[in-house]
Amino acid sequence: MTVANAATKHCKKAMKMGLSLFCRTFNSSKCKTMAKMTVARIKLLRNKREVVVRQMRRDIAMLLESRQDATARVRVEHVIREQNILQANEFLELFCELIVARLPIIAKQRQCPADLKEGISSLIFAAPRCSDIPELMRIKDIFEKKYGKDFVSAATDLRPNAGVNRTLIEKLSVKTPSGEVKLKILKEIAKEYQVEWDTADSEMELLKPPEERIVCLSSKIHLYLCMMPNTFDDHLTSICFL
Repeated sequence: MTVANAATKHCKKAMKMGLSLFCRTFNSSKCKTMAKMTVARIKLLRNKREVVVRQMRRDIAMLLESRQDATARVRVEHVIREQNILQANEFLELFCELIVARLPIIAKQRQCPADLKEGISSLIFAAPRCSDIPELMRIKDIFEKKYGKDFVSAATDLRPNAGVNRTLIEKLSVKTPSGEVKLKILKEIAKEYQVEWDTADSEMELLKPPEERIVCLSSKIHLYLCMMPNTFDDHLTSICFL
């Protein structure tokens, strides 16, 4: 055997070992199991959450019927948040099913396939934001071993071109819903439960420009403080004369 042949044989052996080592970094069966467990968890949570949302919407309808609009405007935020989670979970369920269907492609290719980047990145993004679905963290760890920490952090931190689904980002956002959204859901609830609701007060309150809301809130706080008995000053005076 010549030196060249020996070198070629050694190179092929090294490449084969390297490929074998690479393949061991992605456990297809574990990924499939976690994805299916995630789907099962989402379905279980959906059933419970839908019951809760229906009850909350019914309670808000009763508040609107009894003209307790201010309380209804506060409680509707929680309804919106729960409905957003339901919609976000629908995306996550779809992405898990997509990954299960494309596992052979994921296992064969070293880089993340372009048509799967949105689904995989979205699951990684959701993992630390959906504590009630712990299986997502396992999926995140699996893909971190497959694609590296940079790929995972890009999705988690929403770096440019991370590929995370924009609607999912919006639905998992913790920001307060806008006045327009609150009013829309309140109208939906009133229509659903056939409540004859005068929307004038809520429209005036919810559709105010942000700066007017701040001024209004400041005025209310100032008025409240002025009406409070000056107990703190009286207490200080009594201490000074001790």
